[in-house]
Amino acid sequence: MSQPGWYPDPYGSGSLRWWDGQNWTQNLNPQPATPPRQALPQEQPQYTPQPQGQYAEHPGQYGAQADWGQPAAPQPLDAIVRGLHLHADEQLVGYGTTSLAWGHVEWVAYWAAVPAGSEYGPQPDGVQWVFQVGRHPFHGGPRVEVVMEQEELWLRLVEMCRRLVEPRLVGELAREVRDGESIDVAQGLTVHPGGVRGNRVSLSWSAISGATLENGRVWIQQASGSAAVLYVPQQNPNAVLIPALLAALKR
Repeated sequence: MSQPGWYPDPYGSGSLRWWDGQNWTQNLNPQPATPPRQALPQEQPQYTPQPQGQYAEHPGQYGAQADWGQPAAPQPLDAIVRGLHLHADEQLVGYGTTSLAWGHVEWVAYWAAVPAGSEYGPQPDGVQWVFQVGRHPFHGGPRVEVVMEQEELWLRLVEMCRRLVEPRLVGELAREVRDGESIDVAQGLTVHPGGVRGNRVSLSWSAISGATLENGRVWIQQASGSAAVLYVPQQNPNAVLIPALLAALKR
């Protein structure tokens, strides 16, 4: 575990604990005990991702709409986070001594790390905002990883990622499935030409109504009811792409 990241807690809390590359920290990321009862996805005729969840109350505040309905280019981001320089623009994202061109990114992950003992919902004190992009392999490949307390900076990074990276990744993954391949998305969900499977659950495309991001997980719902029957932790690589990917393949 030379790479910093969220791993199963060796102390038996049942949550994920942050490994900083050398030591286990006190930061825990618990999972909700039950799926949401009402979490129906919205129709997605095209891939136009918007911030979701309790950390995206103002999805449009970081970029006005340009002419012809195209989103305006995001302004470059420059900030100091935990003593290191964070920079992001149309070409790349960099933090400290590491950087990665958006065009080379192969997986993305971002989520709110909620302190132990807190419930999802109103933002608790001590929440940390985690943003990661990288190249395969997930463990050991190059990556840029930022853990911050500033939600506004995190939202700007997420917006850039959704604009500059995610449409390409969704298109590439959807093309592989349409070509007859089975692919692993988010280290736990297999997407194949006939549907999806994971955690001993298999669903055909006709049985899937869609997917949503809620309470730190990506939930997949059956078309026959509102209850979620399959989930993937949001911090897994490319888990945030699942709603758009399923929407693209169901069209």
